[in-house]
Amino acid sequence: MQDPKNITVYAANCRGNPTNCLYPHRIEITDESSAAEAFSRDIVCAEYKNNYRNIDNFLISNALSEDCDNDHSDDPSQWVYTKDVFNFFTGVTCIIHYSRHHMKPKGDKSARPRFHVILLIDPMTDPEGYAQLKKRVAEVFPFFDPGAMDAARFFFGTEKPEVEYHPGILH
Repeated sequence: MQDPKNITVYAANCRGNPTNCLYPHRIEITDESSAAEAFSRDIVCAEYKNNYRNIDNFLISNALSEDCDNDHSDDPSQWVYTKDVFNFFTGVTCIIHYSRHHMKPKGDKSARPRFHVILLIDPMTDPEGYAQLKKRVAEVFPFFDPGAMDAARFFFGTEKPEVEYHPGILH
């Protein structure tokens, strides 16, 4: 049973493996320490049948995951920073995990802030509704990656996770 005030994620046994689909380790994030533990491996923000990441196996999620690569502009004055995210979602329990490409060049883009945002939400059991919620959030906040909207999205972990945890009163 998910605690309604904690973000629940599921971790893999590995880090950096894009073909992995198994996420057997349930982690309730209550602070920066538990967030760092979670992001030391690849994670998903939903529970899946038999721990196998697949939209058809989606069971429940209380964590809305978004990805910010700041690809919406090459102008640093237009980039979004974590303090901006916390201001946008004041009162909502929120976790930031700096991605493995944070402040590094990626593809044809210069080094810039890159991070994952996990927001506490009321539990959802419908993968289509979950994906639609992610899309609605991205419509309001267009700096979130439009390619990361499905209900089976995973995030790569990092060797020494840099995280920020902001407990909230809303979700």
